[in-house]
Amino acid sequence: MRKGAFIVFEGIDGSGKSSCMDEVASALLRERIKVIKTSEPTKGEIGAILRTSGNRTPEAEALLFTADRAVHTCEIVKWVESGKTVLCDRYYASTIAYQSASLNGRSADADWLTAINDEVIIEPDMTLLFDIDPELSMGRVESRGRRSRFERPEYLREVRNNYLRIAKLRNFKVIDASRPKEEVLEDVLRRVREITG
Repeated sequence: MRKGAFIVFEGIDGSGKSSCMDEVASALLRERIKVIKTSEPTKGEIGAILRTSGNRTPEAEALLFTADRAVHTCEIVKWVESGKTVLCDRYYASTIAYQSASLNGRSADADWLTAINDEVIIEPDMTLLFDIDPELSMGRVESRGRRSRFERPEYLREVRNNYLRIAKLRNFKVIDASRPKEEVLEDVLRRVREITG
């Protein structure tokens, strides 16, 4: 049996990564490729804790995300080994990018975040970073009528810079997500097909 693939979609909220991932999944299914869509935080026990609001330090939150990821990674390995293409909305780069940015004057150390995640992850076959100016991404989020505590321009600018730094270190494919969604999808599908054959 042909081994599958593991492809991650990263970016700040409003970058279009989630909707693009859905479109990519549909396109691959039409091509008879077995696809699993997943995301972080997961819908599992630890992911459920992360989805509740709480007075957590950046370090505590990072440890919860990493614990959730450790369980999730075991599932991803099984799926890939069974020949499926796994598309994941967020993975380790999200924790490093977000938790090392200063929110309300608090942040976790980027080197520590990288070290704890490196203990539990597998490196994806491809990570696509949907890069976009935070002002534009926030406009998209506001048009959907929802906003989270993370969506503050100065904070998201720091998150974006963190993402770009990680992308350079880890050889992510950086996608210009400010383009029309049809152009973005075409670009992403071309890159994904290099992996899925």
